[in-house]
Formats: sequence, structure tokens, C-alpha cells
Amino acid sequence: MSPFRLHSKYNPNKEAEQFASTIEGDPSIIVITEPGESYLASVLKAKFPYAKRIAVRYNEIAFSDSDNLWDAVWRPGNGSLPFFLLSHIPDEKLAGTRFISWKAADKAFPDAANTIWKTIRNTIDMLTSIMHTRSFFGNKWLKNTICNFINLEQPASLQFGAQDFILAGAGPSLEQLTAVQATSYSILAVSSACAALTARNIPIDLCIGTDAGYWALSHFTRLPQGVPVTFPLEAAVPTSILENHLCVPLSYNSPLETALFTATNIQPLVARENGTVTGTACELLLRHTNRNIILAGVDLTAAKGFIHAQPHASITRLFAETNRVHPLADALAVQNFAAQSLETYRQWFLQLPPESARRLFRTGTGGAPLANIRPIDLPTGISDNVQTEARLSVTPYPTLSHQERTQIALALLNILRTEVPALIATEPTRLAEEAATLEKQICALCNYTAYCNVVKNPVDKKAQTNLAEQVSRILGSLIKRIET
Repeated sequence: MSPFRLHSKYNPNKEAEQFASTIEGDPSIIVITEPGESYLASVLKAKFPYAKRIAVRYNEIAFSDSDNLWDAVWRPGNGSLPFFLLSHIPDEKLAGTRFISWKAADKAFPDAANTIWKTIRNTIDMLTSIMHTRSFFGNKWLKNTICNFINLEQPASLQFGAQDFILAGAGPSLEQLTAVQATSYSILAVSSACAALTARNIPIDLCIGTDAGYWALSHFTRLPQGVPVTFPLEAAVPTSILENHLCVPLSYNSPLETALFTATNIQPLVARENGTVTGTACELLLRHTNRNIILAGVDLTAAKGFIHAQPHASITRLFAETNRVHPLADALAVQNFAAQSLETYRQWFLQLPPESARRLFRTGTGGAPLANIRPIDLPTGISDNVQTEARLSVTPYPTLSHQERTQIALALLNILRTEVPALIATEPTRLAEEAATLEKQICALCNYTAYCNVVKNPVDKKAQTNLAEQVSRILGSLIKRIET
């Protein structure tokens, strides 16, 4: 154990009280790094009775007898710290979260402290990015959810089969995959990779899309007719796909999804929301199968020139937008700069639990290194040991008519347009509660910034009025769009 003393020799409780007195405001979540013998725990509970208190430990076993004094505790053996923090800190409560270190512990465990605080700063950046994403996409997610629900004509259930999988991303290394190499595998392809696979005569067993922006629509343009599609309702999916392809809806178990699926007896496939479509697809296979997963085209880094396997929908837009004043080289440079965010996604793969990572392999050359995922060379010729197990497949099932789904959506939206503004005006504190509710989700989708302002200060009448007006306006506009 370190020679540094972590607590006062004479009055550690008084020391804890003095420490707690320096915490400003009324935080909803307090994260303390290595609180030692946890004298702080009871002091914080007394001073901030409604705050969630989280301890982040620097050591695997030290001070374990006081862990039960905290609402949540992380130790190095518990896995990814970012995943832990993201699961305990709703992004709308980031502004009300205090991250504080017990300085004596930082001196006693300098290496651990440096690593932990670097990770915490990265997690805060991730939460901030999530908040920006929610603010930008909220309205799109709401519109997509309702419209996809209404236009979903051919719902289907998914049978994963017994073959191993190739998960095809859209990185340049996907161009190294051949039809012969893919023969023995079920192919799950992100929507942006489908054009490149089709151009190489590689059959696609299932296409997955999760992006909500309009640019995602073009990825489905040349999707072969018989390829089924899976997506969460919030994704941008062309109406032609919803009407003419077998569709396996994914569910993140949000209250709005649950309400819509329950009303029509649609049986979605449970998925986990992820920052990337590749991450969502990978988790889907890890969760629902016990087979191996080979990553192809999952490069997770910017490349010189084109950053996607070709052909790719984005290059068509680039050519359309370039000229002598704005040449293609400039557009590619901007695209590569934006791709720097791929490092965040690489970290997600690096922090996978060992029991998940050991089922993952990676084929092709190039891309950012992933030390926890083993490379694999796929055979270049036809093998005598071709897998004969059942491939991934889908089976359609009946649902309510388009008109019936439309009426269900309209009825729900009209109820919400009346009830949510009333709740904001009379019981705004309910929006700050832990439980996920339909009312909270609607507020966040309609105007995330206004929602966060009410969560931060529920008694602010101006913030309440602004949120209520935004909810009424957005829902009213959506209702009018559906009716016409």
C-alpha cells in the first residue's frame, strides 16, 4: 500500500465535511475517484440526499468493505469505464454531474489516476457528442419513427442460422473481399457497404441501416430486390424499401417504439443503440448468436483518397458538388478530416469484454489496429469444407393495414400533444426522474435543449413554457403532415 495517507489521522469525518462543502450547486450525480475508506459517502448523502453517488476505484480490491455505501462502484476488473459511466449518467444530466477526485488518492496511485481521468475526459466528450447528436437529430428521429411505422408493409422475423458471419463495413479494405471468400458465411452488411458488395457479386443476406439523416437514403438506391433490411424505426429508410422489401424492425426498447409495436403486435428484434451502424450490427450478432463474426471493411480510420469502398453513394454527391474552384481533392480532404471521429468508434471495439472479442476476427489489410481482435486470412479458392449449415433468413408475418397503422399513430400523437404540455406545466419534476417514460422521450425528441433546461431547473417557468410550446408545435406539424 502507498505511504501516502488517504484520510486525516485525527478527524476523517470532519475532513470529508470540508471536502463536501466545496461542491457547488445541487448536483444530481456526483462521481468521486478513489474515495478510499468512503468517509465521504455518508457526508454526501446528508448534504445531497437526492444525488446519485458513484465511486470510481483505482485498485481492484482495496477498500472493498465500504463499497456498499455508494449507489454504484466501478473497479478496473469491471470492464469498460466509459460504458459504466454512460450507463449511469443520462446525457441530459451531464450538466448536473460533478466529477471530483480525492486528491490524496491521486498522489497514492498516480498512474491509475492519470489513466482514469483521461478516460473520464474522453467520456465527457462522448456524452457531449451524444447531446449534440440528440439536439440535431431529435426531430428527424421522431418523424422517421412515425413514418416508418406507418409505411412498414412487410414485417418479418429473423432466423440467424448456424453459419459464421461476415459483418461488412464500408471501409476501403472491403474491396479485398471476394465472392469466393464469402461463400461459406452469412453476410450482414451495413447499408453503405451494399453497393460495393453488389458490384463484386457478393450476395447480401441482410442489410442494416441506423443513420437518421437524409444522406442515408441513397445507400439503399441499388439494393437488390430480394435483400431483406433491418433497422430501428428512427432510421432514414426509403418508402420503396418499406413497401417492397422484407423488413425486420429493431427495437432499442424506447417507450415510443414499445407503444407503437404493442398496438400492432409487431415483434421487433431487440438491439442496443450504438454510435455507429457497425457497432449496432456487431452487438446484434453478439447478443443473438454464438457464432464467430469476421469483420470486413471495418477500417475505423481515415484513408488517403476515398474513405469508403467503391462504389459508394457519397462519391456521387462529391462529384456533383465539385468544380474548378472546389476540386475533388479538397472535398476528399474535408471528408478525411471528418473521419477523425472514427477513433472514438475504434475505442468501442478495443473496450469490448474479452468473452465478446474472442468471437471476433478481422480480414483484409489496412485500417486502424485492434489489438484485441485477431486477424484471419480467408481462403482465396473454393474449399472442400464449405459450411452447409443454415444461412441467415427471414420470414414474413401479417400486420395491420396501412390505414389502421396511420390511425394508431395519429391517435397517439394527438394524445401526446395534449398530455405532454400539461405535464410540463403541472409536474415538471417528473421529467427529471430516473425512469424512462414516453413523456420524457417526446420532450427530448421535440427539443432536446429545451428539455435539458427543464431537467436542470424544473421550477424555471420560462423554460417550462418554451418546452411546452416546442412540443405542441412539433407534434402539431407532424400530425398535419400525416393527415395530408
